[in-house]
Amino acid sequence: MSKYMAFTDSAFKDRECLLNALSECGYSEVEEGEALSLYGYQGDRRPETAQLVVRRKFIGSASNDLGFQKTDAGYVPVISEFDQRTMMSGKFLTNLRTNYNLKSAEKLARSLRGTLHQERIGSTIKIRIKY
Repeated sequence: MSKYMAFTDSAFKDRECLLNALSECGYSEVEEGEALSLYGYQGDRRPETAQLVVRRKFIGSASNDLGFQKTDAGYVPVISEFDQRTMMSGKFLTNLRTNYNLKSAEKLARSLRGTLHQERIGSTIKIRIKY
């Protein structure tokens, strides 16, 4: 049984951008509610709860549920040690953060009635908004 960990340094403030970023990562089925229980890979109910949950059946049979707890800082990922190592080859949080930042920039561009321009320089993505 893998221990769940909360990544408090990776809070996502905007719910809409987080849901869109999860969808970009391939997780469009997200359950929302108050204090939703998280379940392990054997279907066992864990003591951890979250407000946003991607159930393991949408991640993979060997996975645990993926949760996001709402805090004052935003939505904090709650991921099992196993899934942290294996989801997207251990780069799930990095990919999610990249997609979240892009979705946030797109939202800002819309609010400014501007256009978004991306440029990749090596492993860095430079984003400019023209308005």
